[in-house]
Amino acid sequence: MTGLSDADIRLNNNWQLTQAADGDAPIGSGLDCLYQNIALEALTQPGDVFYDLDFGWGLYDFIQSEDSELIRLEITERAKMKLKKREVILPESIRVRIEYDDDSFLLYCQFTFNEENEPRNLNIIIGAVTVEVNAV
Repeated sequence: MTGLSDADIRLNNNWQLTQAADGDAPIGSGLDCLYQNIALEALTQPGDVFYDLDFGWGLYDFIQSEDSELIRLEITERAKMKLKKREVILPESIRVRIEYDDDSFLLYCQFTFNEENEPRNLNIIIGAVTVEVNAV
């Protein structure tokens, strides 16, 4: 799991490598790197990353699921549990809301890092065939 002192290649909104003016891949670090890592974890299934089998929210499990209170609760609790694992997130700041529209679950996550005053938002669409993460 990525920490505050880690760095990673910065990705664009389509999760593709970015390119700096000199042609090199820019590096993200600190909270921005950590935020990118949380978004990537939301897209990942547990077991997909060989070096950390617990990495991933497993949201693909809910593709084509019928809308029910039980499914909503499971998605919400899974998101909260994964966010609470991060020691740099204030646990009391975690807010998760879920809606269902047009055969898709819309998952809205909000949390604040220990070192920040403003919350971060992570919006996720669990559609009929894919999971999309919008790091706002």
